Amino acid sequence: MTGTAASSPASGRLAWLGATLTALLLFFSFGPVGHPFWAFVALVPAALATTLRPDWRTWRRASFVTSWLLWIALLVWLRHVYPPLGWLGLVLLTAYCALYPFVWLLLARWIFPACAGASLPARLLAIGGLAGAWGLLEWTRGEILTGFGWLPLAASQTGNPVMLSLCAWVGPTGLSLCLVLFNLGLARWIVRLVESYQEASALRPAGPMGWFRRLTPELYLGLVPVALGFFALIVANGTQRRAEKISLVAGVVQTDFDPNVKWDASRLQEHLALVEGMTAVVAANKAVDFVLWPEAALPLSLESEAYLMRLKSLALATDTPLVIGALDRRGTGYGNAVAVITAEGVQKPVYAKRHLVPFGEYVPFADFLPLRKVVPISEDCIAGTGPSLLPLTTRRGHTFMAGALICYEDVFPALARQHAQAGADVLLVVTNDAWYGREAGAYQHAAHSVLMAAATGLPVIRCGNAGWSGTIDPLGRAFPVLEAGSIYFRGARPTAPIRLSRTRQPDTFWVRHGDWAVGLGGLLFALTYVWRRRRGA
Repeated sequence: MTGTAASSPASGRLAWLGATLTALLLFFSFGPVGHPFWAFVALVPAALATTLRPDWRTWRRASFVTSWLLWIALLVWLRHVYPPLGWLGLVLLTAYCALYPFVWLLLARWIFPACAGASLPARLLAIGGLAGAWGLLEWTRGEILTGFGWLPLAASQTGNPVMLSLCAWVGPTGLSLCLVLFNLGLARWIVRLVESYQEASALRPAGPMGWFRRLTPELYLGLVPVALGFFALIVANGTQRRAEKISLVAGVVQTDFDPNVKWDASRLQEHLALVEGMTAVVAANKAVDFVLWPEAALPLSLESEAYLMRLKSLALATDTPLVIGALDRRGTGYGNAVAVITAEGVQKPVYAKRHLVPFGEYVPFADFLPLRKVVPISEDCIAGTGPSLLPLTTRRGHTFMAGALICYEDVFPALARQHAQAGADVLLVVTNDAWYGREAGAYQHAAHSVLMAAATGLPVIRCGNAGWSGTIDPLGRAFPVLEAGSIYFRGARPTAPIRLSRTRQPDTFWVRHGDWAVGLGGLLFALTYVWRRRRGA
């Protein structure tokens, strides 16, 4: 396992095998086809392959090719967006995303084999530093070049309440770091088992190797987050049970409009009548406190007097507030917005999307490059400026504050954190997942809302044009709205009820302190870098 035949054909083949197995296990870590368990072992094959010290040229090729193929498999639904431009995005965006696991695998090849023969503190520092490097890379991917934080490793843990409970303390990126730490601790344990077997064989005349010498403290370090996850879940469950709760039910309208056809003026009246009919049906259920429409449900501005009159009439007839995804004229442009509509009209404030999608809601460098000729966006969207909270009142007269997020804003944990700090009691996510086709994209997107709920300790109500609609409780337990067992349908349904505290609960540790785990991981990586440079070849 720690051999030095760096350039042997066998080590080259095993390098490709290790990187390929890691890519496959990472793919099967994410929904809807995967299982959270695989994320605990996904990086082990690649880590073990590094101990064979394959030559750098082979390792670079294996690392980048398998990372790129992994991201192509994860984002294959991109081909549905603005065809045929989606195919170009599939190639370029996946190549960009592949750079991050590629860089981490290069670091693993440099650092992990150096643990052989190192002291215990150095080995613990090395796996802590490598885990910190993963977290730092993930955080960077979500921040630079407008950010694309899609599918952090933490998103694999939807359905695993033990690990999700850590989000309230370390945030989504910190949870990814904890998973990597476990992987590396497990890999070091396997390496130690092989070494102890080899040592026992060499010492066979003197008797077998004792178990004490096979102990691997690195594995125990990796197990610490899992143990803390159990403890955090027990604490969170106790806190949830003690808080006095009220029930809240939303009616979600899943329009299932083709995202290209939706903007066809000749279909507008047909679509408007469909949305009004579905709203009336779900609002007839007296358990429903408000009706939630998806992102930009109809291509009409709130400035349209005729449209506003119909919305007011609908709210009056159903005796139910409407929370709608709409277009809101802002200065010389428009905002992608969420507004509350009652019989009195549009309630203030109106939330406008703050993190816009490049080439989806605005065209970067359009003043310098003729990109509008190939990207079908004639006018840029105007970004909102703050976490404007929407006041809503239940049928039983309890008023609460909702923080809205639009489209893929739930991919950026900082936005949800700002809503929580502003005093939100619940988070609303409205989106148009019809762009993804009926594949894995909607499930992948919903996984970010799960992380957001677990990190902020706030329940989430989600409504998509086509895709994942439903509720998520503060522990990250998801309750999708289904028809015939599928998240894909056209219609309106009441959600599973969520439980709101009558009094404002304390913010989670992560909401108060942010991505402190990323900073700690970065410090560990810096120390590991210094140690590795001093250790030499």
